Amino acid sequence: MQTQDHWTDIGRRIATMGPPQVPEPETTEQINAICGGCQGLTVLLGVTPAYAALASRLLAFDSSPGMISAIWPGNDARRQAQVADWVALPVATASAQQVLGDGALNSVPNRAVLRAVLGEVRRILHPEGRAVFRVFARPAQPETVGEVLQTARNGGIESLNTLRWRIASALASAPDHQVSVADILAAAESLGDLADFAAAHGMQPDQARHLHAYRGSSASYVFPDRQALVQDAQSSGLACEWVETQGYPGARDCPLAVMRPVA
Repeated sequence: MQTQDHWTDIGRRIATMGPPQVPEPETTEQINAICGGCQGLTVLLGVTPAYAALASRLLAFDSSPGMISAIWPGNDARRQAQVADWVALPVATASAQQVLGDGALNSVPNRAVLRAVLGEVRRILHPEGRAVFRVFARPAQPETVGEVLQTARNGGIESLNTLRWRIASALASAPDHQVSVADILAAAESLGDLADFAAAHGMQPDQARHLHAYRGSSASYVFPDRQALVQDAQSSGLACEWVETQGYPGARDCPLAVMRPVA
């Protein structure tokens, strides 16, 4: 999987990002309950700090050394983080009891890579294991970009972080569900100066810099709808069910995809 240069910068700023970008403690507890306490080997796609303490044995993998150095709380006897490609993980076949990720399935550059990642997840999962991913999912009845922007002008969006993902979701049309981060920024800036807009609408102005980081980037994300991800999981030998998250801005579009190997 190709490393996307902007991830190092995101790593430096991620501690200041609020929901929905950063998972709430309740979401971490919810994942732990779904996994029955995360016994055995847990593999984490990415280095989400909130998940670092979930398991007694955890291996985390990220393509960006800068991201690891910026946000990972450190390696010890229980947890280790290293650079690796999510489509070629240094993990034995059928050895992982859990595979976790927070936005990991969105952060791939296209849907073909998404399917390849899911295929690798299927390879490393124990037959009785499960994968749990919090996904920024495109709604079944998606908004247009114009509708998102008008909702923001009317004060109906809580933060620039939420605005960012709702624009991304609106842009990520089927069948590819791919969106350029530069296009997310361009759409948002049609509202004017983002810091000024935020201040005028009860949002945190400093979240504008998370959007400004997209300027000049060639990176892209994937925002699949639920049906598309179920299909991609099935094509990779995984059954997928959905569990809702709640209690934070944007939660309605951030369900947990719970996947199990299919014989």
